[in-house]
Amino acid sequence: MLNLFGTKTSCGESPRAAREDDSTRPLSVYGRSKHDGEIAVRECLDRHVILRTSWIFSAHGQNFVKTMLRLASQRAELRVVDDQVGGPTAADDIAQAILRLVDAAARPAFAGWGTYHFSGTPAVSWCAFARAIVPPGVAVQPIATADYPHPARRPLNSVLDCSRIGAVFDIAQPDWRVALRDVLAKLRERR
Repeated sequence: MLNLFGTKTSCGESPRAAREDDSTRPLSVYGRSKHDGEIAVRECLDRHVILRTSWIFSAHGQNFVKTMLRLASQRAELRVVDDQVGGPTAADDIAQAILRLVDAAARPAFAGWGTYHFSGTPAVSWCAFARAIVPPGVAVQPIATADYPHPARRPLNSVLDCSRIGAVFDIAQPDWRVALRDVLAKLRERR
């Protein structure tokens, strides 16, 4: 069974990337629900694959990329949090990784059950990600998390250590900048 969860680990305040075996410490109801889902999967299935990912974006649905483009069309300046870092991950890259996981898990001798991290690289702040998204002429000003009114507490560090998925499945971290170019091109085609 594959589950996509982005439960924050205890590394949310640490400078290092979170590993799969780090203890988790959800910061919100949303994080707690993902954490509880992981526990339920582990309790119900000895053979499972849980895939944690982060900062998902796509040309479809609601996500940070589309929000930044919408706001950039309405404003000359955006204020975006600069002290939270993570690995933006394209939904298409996640889908490709899942297909490889499913293919490997279907083999009779497969023994790689467990939890894996998969996210884009390099790590970036929300502000830097926004600057890569918005068109020239729109200023993106950095602000602190404390200056952004958000009801749910967010981790400062959402960077995931993806070395295990690379070692077990030979799946490399995708460069989010390549995927972002593709997503932006798809969104331009729709106009």
